Amino acid sequence: MSVVIFGKDTCSWCDRSVEVCNQYGLEYTYKSLDDRFTGEAFKEELRELALRESLTINTVPQIWWNGKYIGGYSQLISAIENTREYGQGGF
Repeated sequence: MSVVIFGKDTCSWCDRSVEVCNQYGLEYTYKSLDDRFTGEAFKEELRELALRESLTINTVPQIWWNGKYIGGYSQLISAIENTREYGQGGF
């Protein structure tokens, strides 16, 4: 399972999302929108994803799991709880 997290360096919810991925051993990629060298490219990637999925992005983190948009930190927790591997359901 692969998680992509778009976030900012000063965002505690972004940090928590990364911690949860580490806690559950989820493979993830963190894309810092504040990064001096890659931040602008990540912002453009996020804009394109938002347009493709008709999303309005106002906050971070913004998280995709296996190519599916799930939302922010709370939705990540729900998705983990609802997977067969970690909880009751099937993601």
